[in-house]
Amino acid sequence: MQIFKIDTDGNACVKNIKGDLKSLQTEVGGLITLANYYEELEDQGIDIFADDEGLLKADPITTLLITEKKNPMKVLTALVGNLIFVSHDDEGNTLGLTNEQIDFIKAHLKQLCYFSPNGKMNMAHTFWF
Repeated sequence: MQIFKIDTDGNACVKNIKGDLKSLQTEVGGLITLANYYEELEDQGIDIFADDEGLLKADPITTLLITEKKNPMKVLTALVGNLIFVSHDDEGNTLGLTNEQIDFIKAHLKQLCYFSPNGKMNMAHTFWF
């Protein structure tokens, strides 16, 4: 199963994984949850899975900021921890991404640096609609 992963070190890459629940949980580093619904991603058949307990971890690291295309300074959502982008079918089954979906994700991502409250510099990505 082909996924697109963004990790807490700011790396973004395509990976092939087994595709079962355990492998999805391994990639996010914990229990998975479906991130907020975004019509633009739904139109492409793309879902984002995040660590369900990511905000509860000590010093959570923001890895993705969802922003508006017209106003990239307007953050709609901030996601923390390792994230994976996957696809789904009409019955809600999780599937691997197509090459076209990966191209869509890459076209809408931009990497940035930010400083956490403790002064540590981190890498994150913005994803705009």
